[in-house]
Amino acid sequence: MVAQNARRLARITEEVLDIARVRHQIDHMSDQLLCLDESVAALFQDWSQTTHAAPFARTFLQAGEAEVAFDPDHLRRVLVNLLDNALRYIGKHPDSLQISTGISTTGQVGLQVWSDGAPLEKTVEQHLFEPFFSSESRSSGLGLYICRELCERHGATISYQRVPRHTGRGLVQGNAFVVAFRAQRPVAGVDDALDTPLV
Repeated sequence: MVAQNARRLARITEEVLDIARVRHQIDHMSDQLLCLDESVAALFQDWSQTTHAAPFARTFLQAGEAEVAFDPDHLRRVLVNLLDNALRYIGKHPDSLQISTGISTTGQVGLQVWSDGAPLEKTVEQHLFEPFFSSESRSSGLGLYICRELCERHGATISYQRVPRHTGRGLVQGNAFVVAFRAQRPVAGVDDALDTPLV
């Protein structure tokens, strides 16, 4: 027990230092325009090779040529964090984890990470993005907080919703984390690809 707690404290210390590094980067950086679909596809490929999650995950990238203002490393941190969190609780179906991009009818470009895990308790949901809050003793509770900090720096928002998605088993309720990016120039000819509105 002492060894486990020592390792957890070491992880927390490293992540607190990581927050300081992230904030320093945020204060000394300029926005870059990234093609969302292209970036998400590359990041997901790298992540799935590392985690061997490909048999349980599907991507639906339908944002076309839409660009978002986001630092590439920060987008990687946000997406990988959301995917890692989802992977802990998904089922073993080919579409238990779904990554979607799209543009809403109002022109909002968004990214959604959906998984078929059990619903979150209301007490957990209320504090999801707060620092050091976690429902697991092994977690530092800083991952989603860092995601929120990075999104807000880039003019984006991140939210949690319990929503259904179409799967090979029919319509399944699941946990969705949605990143709504800062508006850029509109992209014509792209339909709304997300199952939920970006609010």
